[in-house]
Amino acid sequence: MPRVPTPPKLMEQFENGLIDRAELHAMMAVHARGLIEEMEIEREFPLESRLEQWRNRHHAARLSARHGERRVREVFHALSELEDFFPADLLWNAAHLHVPLHCFIRSKRAPVFRVKKMNTSGASVTIWVEYNVVDGGEIIKEKIHLLRNRKWILEVVSRCCQDSMG
Repeated sequence: MPRVPTPPKLMEQFENGLIDRAELHAMMAVHARGLIEEMEIEREFPLESRLEQWRNRHHAARLSARHGERRVREVFHALSELEDFFPADLLWNAAHLHVPLHCFIRSKRAPVFRVKKMNTSGASVTIWVEYNVVDGGEIIKEKIHLLRNRKWILEVVSRCCQDSMG
């Protein structure tokens, strides 16, 4: 089954006339069902959910302390714009400051998304990430390089899979 585009991509398709209102509602319902399933899992396994939340908060706090929350959100948002990047489903609203940063990180619970390393400068960012595509599937490791364009917006310029994160 093909992946459903992220909500911003769906709205863009709708506004451009590529999908009709019924298709938009059906695909947004898929996203809503996913959120409901996550809430049910958290309610069913409260201890594991709390530990996962603690890990994610800790990781987000470390990233934020090293690089600044706005920079981390900007990088996550740029990654969410990639069509073939599976964690885009988690990152699509990273630019919204009212959503806590730890919500975008998944240490252990599927779908996994971890930032292993991040190097930043004024005009560029290199980030090493780990994620999986399916529950319990193989962990994919990628090194992604982003540069600022003429409008000073981060864009992905290169991606490569990594066998080891060294």
